[in-house]
Amino acid sequence: MKPILRALALLALAALALALAGCAHFDPGISQPSRIYRDAPVEKSKLAMSVKPKTRLSDAPQVLMYPFWIAQKMDNHLLVGRELARLVHQAWTEDSVFETIMFDPQLVYRGPEQAVSIARRAGADLVVVGIVPYLYCGGSIDNTAVTLQVRIYETKGGNLLLAMDQQARVQARLTQDWILFDLHTRLSDSPLAEALAAIARDMAVPIRSWMPPSDEELGFADSYQGMVRNILASGSPLAGPEEGEASRDMIAGLLDSAGKNGKGVKRANNLKLKVEFDVDSARIREQSYPLLNELAKALKSDELKGRRVVLSGHADSDHTREYNQKLSERRAASVKAFLAERGGVPAENLRTEGFGEMRPLVPNTSAANKQRNRRVEVRLDK
Repeated sequence: MKPILRALALLALAALALALAGCAHFDPGISQPSRIYRDAPVEKSKLAMSVKPKTRLSDAPQVLMYPFWIAQKMDNHLLVGRELARLVHQAWTEDSVFETIMFDPQLVYRGPEQAVSIARRAGADLVVVGIVPYLYCGGSIDNTAVTLQVRIYETKGGNLLLAMDQQARVQARLTQDWILFDLHTRLSDSPLAEALAAIARDMAVPIRSWMPPSDEELGFADSYQGMVRNILASGSPLAGPEEGEASRDMIAGLLDSAGKNGKGVKRANNLKLKVEFDVDSARIREQSYPLLNELAKALKSDELKGRRVVLSGHADSDHTREYNQKLSERRAASVKAFLAERGGVPAENLRTEGFGEMRPLVPNTSAANKQRNRRVEVRLDK
């Protein structure tokens, strides 16, 4: 009998340890079993995606979000749909899922055609609509369940680009007796908000993978630690060739989707800097001095001290190709002069070159993208 009791005690203690890891409060007891209180978890179905884009966006889109449409018959369904959409909009805004996402609580969803038309007139590139086929809100005393269907359309042609569905449930469970203690699961004041926030976080993952590559993915850095890391990566055997067709195909590589080739965004293999110059000039603006001071610090670090590097100037597509070529060369030379004269980096360790507009990181289709293409790259001199 003793082995059985010992096994039961060990099982109970193991369950206690698991419960304590996620509980909110432990109330020990002497004459009565101890009580453990934990918050009710959100149980979710697997995120279903019936439509997804094949390539990443090249520009950050302007997005309009509609209040959700409640498919069930209920009082104040427009108000409920508005507040549910507001919760998802808030979650996506806090997580910076979209660079710009507008939410108009006065809109009423009447179908995708009307939503696309209104979003187009508002100047949005994408419109987000949501349908709630099932909703049960038990408040703080009963189960809560919600099903959300999100559809994202592009406004130029009205095409459906992304379709996602997911269910979430928060159950109100009875007290569980574990012999040595009682486990009490308690509901929060707003289980519906928790369920929608959980769905929003899951849906944010494929949306982010569809958005344009971030500065970090492209290789930009503004701290010397990040600069050291990216420059060292340029000397890795895995770093691709810096010249030839590989560079010309960089845009295609960056915009390939993870689902298409399994690799996602091409990781940066050198350092890229947004050095600001005067218009049509190689004169460095003062606001870029701190950035170049960080670069000098990186080049004098233990990891890079004494190593030769190449400074490559790049331009956007404004002006002629010949003009941009000469401008990129002069701007790379200006960065070298700054590092040598003000940063204390030996000039013999710095080599310059310019590529004009020939190697854009991203398409020159917006002011933000042109700024990314007006850059200086730093890599180890092989």
